[in-house]
Amino acid sequence: MAQEAVDFLTVLKERRSVKQLGKCTLEKLSQILYYGVKPYCIGKDDYGMTVYRSAAPSAGGRHPIDILVGLKEWDGRHLYLYLPLNHSLKRLNVEKELVAAFFDDVEHTLPMGESVLLWFSVQVMRTASKYTDFMSLVWRDLGAQLCCLQQVAKYVGTDSCPIGYLAEDTFNALFQTELLVSGGGMIIGDKKK
Repeated sequence: MAQEAVDFLTVLKERRSVKQLGKCTLEKLSQILYYGVKPYCIGKDDYGMTVYRSAAPSAGGRHPIDILVGLKEWDGRHLYLYLPLNHSLKRLNVEKELVAAFFDDVEHTLPMGESVLLWFSVQVMRTASKYTDFMSLVWRDLGAQLCCLQQVAKYVGTDSCPIGYLAEDTFNALFQTELLVSGGGMIIGDKKK
């Protein structure tokens, strides 16, 4: 993953949300997930919980956020789970109608076009296992992860836009569990010319 050196302050200064996005190559997607999410130090805390460090800070190293990746393919849009430990994607086995309803719901807020969707699926109990005021910390973790992913996207030469909507109903229909909470998401892709 060779990358031309980009000054960090340039990334901070030039990063802007861009709503009209085109495709994001798989190479750029891979780099964004690698640099923005993949752990670089893994261990156990005093409670026996697996914790790790990555580019985005997280309360107690809990990292309760799973990244769902929405890709437009020849037969429609599909959702994948990013597996950070082995840096891979696993296609979710969810009914097509539920996935389509989720994407339609998100598109009412921000049309995705050909861009890639990154959606935050939160395992709140990871943070709740250590902290009593866990939801406050979860929302801080979400903001940190979003900011980190946007900076990495700019670093690898693509753009992004956060989505100001949680799509809770259609997200909950996908998984049908109270153990996962929708944390919103973002789109990434090259700026349309």
